[in-house]
Amino acid sequence: VAALHVRTGSQTESLESGVSSFSPYFLQYHTSCQLCPLSMQYVVYDDATDSAQNYNLCTTTSTTPQPVTVTNCGVSNTLASAPTRAITMNQGATEFLLAMGLEDSMVGTAYLDDAIWPKHAAAYATIPVLSSSYPNETHIMAQNPDFIVASYSSAFRAQYTTSSGKVRGIFTSETVGPCSGDGSDWGQSWTTCRPQLHAAGVGTYLFEDACENSALRPTTVTEETVYEELQALGSVFGVDVQPIINDMKADFDQAAGLVSSSMSGAPLKTVWLDCVGRCCEVPEGHEEQVFVGGGTGAPNMLMQEAGLSNVFSDRSGNWVCVNVSDVIAADPDVIVVVDAAWDTAIDKIKWLYNDEEFCHLDVLRAARFVSIPFSATTLSPRNGPAALDLAVAALHVRTGSQTESRESGVSSFSPYFLQYHTSCQ
Repeated sequence: VAALHVRTGSQTESLESGVSSFSPYFLQYHTSCQLCPLSMQYVVYDDATDSAQNYNLCTTTSTTPQPVTVTNCGVSNTLASAPTRAITMNQGATEFLLAMGLEDSMVGTAYLDDAIWPKHAAAYATIPVLSSSYPNETHIMAQNPDFIVASYSSAFRAQYTTSSGKVRGIFTSETVGPCSGDGSDWGQSWTTCRPQLHAAGVGTYLFEDACENSALRPTTVTEETVYEELQALGSVFGVDVQPIINDMKADFDQAAGLVSSSMSGAPLKTVWLDCVGRCCEVPEGHEEQVFVGGGTGAPNMLMQEAGLSNVFSDRSGNWVCVNVSDVIAADPDVIVVVDAAWDTAIDKIKWLYNDEEFCHLDVLRAARFVSIPFSATTLSPRNGPAALDLAVAALHVRTGSQTESRESGVSSFSPYFLQYHTSCQ
């Protein structure tokens, strides 16, 4: 009975022989000052007669903090202790650390895509915002950071000049450059500076779905990918992330069956519209293209978890360029429109209503649009609630159903708002 309880979480009444398991909270307390304290994220059983509130966990340790070696996107770095002066360079990274309660260990954030998740707004307000986009290298290093977390490799790039003559990237020899060699050269026109930052005492973490070497990225992003990122960052900062994972799993599980049960198993064909008019360069005389959610990234994961059928799931990539005629031929039931500060959802919708072929589609005639903030489309703890709200909003515009949302920022539009904004298209 006891062995099955600790291995599977099963509950069976004992015969009071004296054989028993331990309360995991009792063990957590008694190991909290040991070399490898118990982490509740791995424990599958509970004790209904006990709770963590019954114990004061050790807050200091008599042993020397053990170094942690982090191998991330093919680049390794050893940290002597948990970071206390972290900078987050993208909103997904920022919301990860805020969800972990690390605002007191953050000395700066940057590149806000849209409004911060309201549940973390108060904590976010206590952290310096270094820039609305990427800060320059001087401003970054002036914060004396000991760790930088980013959703995209562009946050770690050395300065370089594009084929069109534009200067991109952040770091130069003024701080940690030049950036070349193993862990910096990736066979691209740009290099990254993670090994050089490590040498300067600044640890780094790059989300695995954006590894510089695409061969190191997950073949397909799933909810497990999000949990793995949380667990990796939890190990870096010494934070138990299992409660966050449990909350996300509950949202993912609820989302999974919502559309199927409401639609009697019929699929909701969905196009994830990220960008129109500027993100896909095509040769003169060729058909116009739009930027949509592909079959291997976070957008596909969110659609899949929400029970939606991604029209372009067969296209490899987080996001892909597709011909406008391919979208029209798919005749989607719902269009998910990404909303960002630099590229609003309503501007993309107005663009659709200005195209004669799109205007014939039922999805436009019936205004079946769902808005999702860009910040919810990258890996973040918002993914679980966003998947659930995506299912709720898609069903609302397709069937008229009413279900309370999780306030992830995903929503439908008022049809009167859309009528006003498309009246001159």
